[in-house]
Amino acid sequence: MSPVHATNQWLEESSSLIPTFVRDRQSLHADIERLENELQIHSRTDMTQQRLLSENNRLRELLGAAKENRIVAGVIARPDTLPYDFLQIDQGSNDGIEVGAPVFVGTDIVIGLVAHTAAQYSFVELFTTPGFEATIFLSGPNVVAKMSGMGGGVARVSLPQGIPIQVGNLVHVPSVEPGVFGSIAYIENEPTQPEQFGYVAPNIALQSLYQVSVGRVSQISQSVEEIDKRVRAEIESQLVVPGVSLEVSTTTLDATTSSSVEL
Repeated sequence: MSPVHATNQWLEESSSLIPTFVRDRQSLHADIERLENELQIHSRTDMTQQRLLSENNRLRELLGAAKENRIVAGVIARPDTLPYDFLQIDQGSNDGIEVGAPVFVGTDIVIGLVAHTAAQYSFVELFTTPGFEATIFLSGPNVVAKMSGMGGGVARVSLPQGIPIQVGNLVHVPSVEPGVFGSIAYIENEPTQPEQFGYVAPNIALQSLYQVSVGRVSQISQSVEEIDKRVRAEIESQLVVPGVSLEVSTTTLDATTSSSVEL
């Protein structure tokens, strides 16, 4: 064992080139392993922070604007266990849920109303439920029409012939603020019939829906004046052209003024 001991001592203590190189290499390898471990720890921490940030943003969207009082609820039963076009949520009357309150997905997409409340759970009737009717505002042609639930996750907008509708026209529920329901996905138009129909489905699949937010009954307006005001605001908002800034107008005005002075 003497040669082995002498060799180890030479490698660990000698100041010659080879032992110094071996010791530096071992030290660098240990530093690399330590840095890799720290990087993995920081990476996991960063993923945790990203997950928390994403969760925070999603909850903010569910709760909507700060001025509104909404309640976040989890979806515990869907159409595979309930009649289609109904949801069961895990918040009830003990949590402040009211019958008739609007139910939202995200900030401004309304999908239905609370139809029944128990102490710890509630049922939501979607706008696509057969027999459900609502007055809607259809952007594009800018008309007010009737929407009826057809079942199977589909609602139908009825319009007279001659009104130009297109796939993608947004469907608003002006009695709810905010109240975007979806967009026209399919058009049925028979020239021999007095009416044409646009079919609407929610923009999110019910099977992927696991959280919603519930508003207050007071958010549903019964005043004709308020509904007309919201419809007019929606029409006027379509005149705003995105991307046009005040700087363009100012530059154009300055150029016109300079030309006038030169003349």
